[in-house]
Amino acid sequence: MLTQYQLKNKMKVLLIESHKAPVVAVQVWVKTGSADEKKKEEGLSHFIEHLVFKGTRKFGVGEIARIVEGSGGELNAYTTFDQTVFHVTMSEKDLEVGLECLSEMMGYPKFDGGEIDREREVVIEEIKRSFDNPNQVASQQLFSTLYRKHPYGIPVIGYEKNIREVSKSKIAKYYHSRYVPSNMTLVVAGSFEKPETKKLIEKYYAGFEKSKLNKITRAVEPKQKHFYSNYKTTEFQEASLNLAFRGPGAKSKDIAAIDVMCMILGVGDSSRLMQKLRMQKPLVMSVGAGSYNPLDNGFIAVSAHFQMENIREIFSGIQEEILRLLSEPPSIEELERAKLNIQSDEIFGLETVDGLARKVGIYQLMLNDPQYFEQYIKQVQKLTAKDILLTARKYFNPANLTVTMLLNKKEEAQFSKKDFLSTIETMEKTIGKVLKQPVPKVKPMKAKVVDIKTPMKLKPSVSPIAKHRLSNGALVILKKNPEVPVMSIKMGFLGGLRLESEQNNGATLLLSNTWTSGTGKLTEELIAATVENNAASLSAFGGRNSVGLSFDCIKGYFEKLKPTLSDVVTGPTFPQGLLNREAHIQKEHLKNRADSPQAVVSQKFMENIFEGHPYAKDLLGQNSFLDKAKTSDIQKLFSQTVNSDNAVIVAAGDFDESKLLKYFEEVSTAMGNGKKQEQVFALKPLTESKKIFLPLAKEQTHIIVGYRGISLTDERRYALEVLQAILAGQGGRLFLELRDKASLAYTVAPIHMNGIESGYFGAYIGCSPEKGEKAISMLDIEFQKLIDQAPSLEEVNRARKYLIGQNHIGLQKNSSQATSILFDEIYGIDSRETFHFYEHVKNIKPADIHKLARELFDTKSITVAVGAKCPW
Repeated sequence: MLTQYQLKNKMKVLLIESHKAPVVAVQVWVKTGSADEKKKEEGLSHFIEHLVFKGTRKFGVGEIARIVEGSGGELNAYTTFDQTVFHVTMSEKDLEVGLECLSEMMGYPKFDGGEIDREREVVIEEIKRSFDNPNQVASQQLFSTLYRKHPYGIPVIGYEKNIREVSKSKIAKYYHSRYVPSNMTLVVAGSFEKPETKKLIEKYYAGFEKSKLNKITRAVEPKQKHFYSNYKTTEFQEASLNLAFRGPGAKSKDIAAIDVMCMILGVGDSSRLMQKLRMQKPLVMSVGAGSYNPLDNGFIAVSAHFQMENIREIFSGIQEEILRLLSEPPSIEELERAKLNIQSDEIFGLETVDGLARKVGIYQLMLNDPQYFEQYIKQVQKLTAKDILLTARKYFNPANLTVTMLLNKKEEAQFSKKDFLSTIETMEKTIGKVLKQPVPKVKPMKAKVVDIKTPMKLKPSVSPIAKHRLSNGALVILKKNPEVPVMSIKMGFLGGLRLESEQNNGATLLLSNTWTSGTGKLTEELIAATVENNAASLSAFGGRNSVGLSFDCIKGYFEKLKPTLSDVVTGPTFPQGLLNREAHIQKEHLKNRADSPQAVVSQKFMENIFEGHPYAKDLLGQNSFLDKAKTSDIQKLFSQTVNSDNAVIVAAGDFDESKLLKYFEEVSTAMGNGKKQEQVFALKPLTESKKIFLPLAKEQTHIIVGYRGISLTDERRYALEVLQAILAGQGGRLFLELRDKASLAYTVAPIHMNGIESGYFGAYIGCSPEKGEKAISMLDIEFQKLIDQAPSLEEVNRARKYLIGQNHIGLQKNSSQATSILFDEIYGIDSRETFHFYEHVKNIKPADIHKLARELFDTKSITVAVGAKCPW
C-alpha cells in the first residue's frame, strides 16, 4: 500500500494508494517550524506559510487558490513548532493540478515586496484574534511557563513587532536555508495510478534546486528542580487550569504507555477525571488528559475549564486521580478499553485520504519511519497494568510539575495567588511522599491481546441507497459501503427549537445532553463504559429543526452494542439529578458566551433576522427555564418528538442488510407511534434595515452583515450554493478584496443558513476596531456588485467545480454520508440528492446568480457588530 523513494535532489516521496473514493490528497511536509527560528525571527515560519500563497514564478496573487478551488479542491497550510505542512485535497482527475500548484508554492515563491506588506496586516490581525480566544491564551500561558529557554515557549505565530519589521531579504534568506528538497517530504494519498503519478512528481519536483540545509541548534531547556507556576487574571468569564509534568519527545519508547495512561486518566466519558469532575458532579465544564510529544521533550497534561467556586474541589479531584495512578495499577477493563480505542482510531483514520496522508507524513517527519504505526500498535498490545503504574511513577515527578491558571480578575478574592501557590506546594509534597513509598506489588493479570484487523479493499464495491418503510411507519435508509469495516447510524426526528416556547427555551439542548444519561436498565456510567469498551461512540444532538442520535462503531462490535443502543433510543429516563447537572452546565455556557465574540454576534444576528420566529430563540435557552427544569418537561418533549411516525433512521458503512433491518424494526416498534412534527411558523417581513452594536472589550470587532435567505426546499438553493462559492474560499471575492487586497482581516467569509420557512445569507468579518467601518462598507460594495452585474461564466464555472469537489471530499466518511442522507430526508429533500450533486449545479448560469442576488441583496439588511468600538 505504501511506496517510498527519493528524488535526485533528495526530496523524499511517499505514495499511499486507496481507491475507496475518487479523491486524492497531496501534502508537502517541511521539517522546519517556529522552534527553528532565531531571536528576532519569531513568527517567520508562519509568515512564510502565508506568503507562499501570494504569487510564484508562474502564478499571480490568488491564482493558485482560484485554480485549485476551480478544480474542486481544498488548499491550505499550517505551521507548528517542528514542521510546516502545505496540503491540497481534490478530485483524482485533477491530481496534476494539485501537484503543480504545490510545487510552485514550495519551489518558486515570489516574495513580492508589496504583497509582503499587505500580508503583514493579515498576520497581525491573526495575532490579535488569538488574544480574544481564551483557549489560545491559556495554551500559550502553559507553554511559556513550561519552556523558559527552549523555543517551544514562544508562540508559533510570533510577535507583532517582528512581523512589522522583517525585511524581504531576511524572509528570502530564511526560506532558502530551510525550505530545501532534502528537508521536504511529498506525500500523495488516495485514488491514483502509481506509474503516471511518479512521472508527474518527476516533472514538477525534480527541478527543485538542491540547496544546502542550514542546520539549527535549538536551545536546551535546563533541568527543572521545582514546580513552575503562572497565575494570571483576565477579562474571560471562564477559568482555565493546566497541570503538566515534563515528558519525552516523539522518539521515546514510552509513548505507547503514556498514551494508554492518558486515556485511562482523562479521555472519554468513562475516564477517571470525567467521571469524578464532570459526570458525578458538575465541577468542570470540561476536563481531559493528554500528552504532547514533539521532536524535543514534551509534557503530559491535565486541562480543565470551570467556574471558580469549584477550584478547590477540582484541584483535590485531580490530585486524587494522580495519586491513584501512582499507587495502584489500572483495572484490566480500563487497560483493555484504552488499547481498543487507540487501535480503533486507525480504522476510522482510513476513511479519508487526508487522514492517510497525515498518518504517514507525521511518522516520517518525527521518526523517519512512515510505517511506524504498526510498531506502535504492537507496543500498545503488549502493555500490562504494571507498565502503566511504572510509567506514571516515572513521569509524575513533582519536581517536573508546572501549573498555570487563568481566572477572571473579579474572582481573585475567591482564590488568590497565595492560595494558588499553597495548593501547588501541598500537591508537590503529597505526590513526593507517595513516590518515596515502594512500588506496589502487582499481581500478574491476564489481559487479552486487543488486536483489531483493518482490512481495506482498494477497489470498493458501493451499493446504491435503499429505502425501506417499516411496518410501524419509520423510514429506514441504507447505504452500504463495505470497503472499511465501520458503520455509522443516525436517527433523526423533526422538532428541536421549533417545539420550544418562551417557557421551556433550552429544553432541546437539555434533552440532547441527557439522552444518554441513563435508562430504566442502565446507568450513565454503564452506558459510557459499554460504548467505549467496544470502540464505539454514541451521542445525541439537538438543533433548530430536529433532535437525534449518532452512533459509530466497528462492524464486529455491533452485536455487543445492540442492546445498549436499543435501550438508549427507546428508554431514556432523564434522571432529575443529571438533568440538574446539565442545566447547570448550560447556564455556565450562557454566562461564558462573552468569551466568544463570534458567538455573541451570531446570536444577536439570529435574534434580529428571525424576530418573532422560533429561530430567534437561543439554543442555550434561558436561566428562567434552566433553573427549574424537571424530568417531566424533558420527557414531554421527548414523547412529542421520538416516535416511529416522526423517525428517519440511516445506516452507512459495512453491515448485514437483512439483520440490520430486523433490528431497526424492533427498535422503532419499541418507540411507539405518534405524530410527525410538521408545523409551519409565520415569519414577518423585514420592514427596515437595522444596525446593532454591542460593546465588548476585545482586540477585534466582529461583524455580520446579512439578509433574509431562502428555505431548505427552495428551488433556488443550488444557485445559492454557487453564489456562496463565488464569495467563499481563498479564490473567492471576499478573500481577494477584503483580505488579499485591503488586508482588513484574517477571517472573512460568507455565511448562510437555509431553514424550513426561510433562512439568511450574509458575511462575517473579524478585524481591528479602526477597520470596522471600512469592512462594512466593502461588504456592502461586494453585495452591490452582485446586484449590479452578473458574475462571469468563468467565476460560475469555478464555483460549480469547487462545490462538486467539496461534495466528493465531504462524503468520504460513512458518518458524513449518513448525516447528509438523514437531514435531506427529514427536510423533504430526496435522500439521493447529495450523491447527484453534479447534476443539480451543472446548469446554474450567471443569469441565475444575478437574479438571485437581486432578490436577496436588494432588500432590508441586518448589521450586527460586537467589540470595543462602534464601527458606524
